[in-house]
Amino acid sequence: MVLGAPAADLAAQVTASWSPFRDAGPTNQLPQVPQVPQAVEDTGFDVPDPSVRVPGVAVPVPRDLDVEFVPPTVPRGIIHSYTPPPAPCGGYSSPRRIVPAIVPGVGSATLSWMADSDNDVVRGYRVQAVSQQLVTGLQPAPPQQLVAQRDDCGEVSTTMTGLTSGVPYVFWLEEQVWDDEAQLMEFVQVGSTSPVVIG
Repeated sequence: MVLGAPAADLAAQVTASWSPFRDAGPTNQLPQVPQVPQAVEDTGFDVPDPSVRVPGVAVPVPRDLDVEFVPPTVPRGIIHSYTPPPAPCGGYSSPRRIVPAIVPGVGSATLSWMADSDNDVVRGYRVQAVSQQLVTGLQPAPPQQLVAQRDDCGEVSTTMTGLTSGVPYVFWLEEQVWDDEAQLMEFVQVGSTSPVVIG
């Protein structure tokens, strides 16, 4: 039995393909077909033994494939909620803003606010009453008052007198802080009030 031209072309194409083959012989020779063994059963057809190896015909060798299933990456879990500890002497904002509470009186005003917890830096406070009534020429210097820092957390208060009744004032609050780098004391404004009319 001799293979025809189409079978020879097919054998050449299979041999030229890239893959690990078993029993691949020279590709420049026509495959030699062995003698067909006896049929397994007398069915009228001659069935060749599947274990017969045909020289010159490249037979692909099945290879194991390693398939790894990667599940989709989906973030999951519980979002933690964090509660900061109680702020010492009130307030975490930076820069810190202190809005003093104010009670106007007759020719006076009483201010109160929560002390700053940084006792090593804050040495005291200065309150200035800035009049909102303009005058001709140079404006007079606003009345001011120094208040000492307390050793613990708590309310600091002061009463300013000598104010003009019926005149609105805005009160500025400054902290007297020690600048360790410059080795000097300075005032830093940390808060102010809305205009308040003195009684």
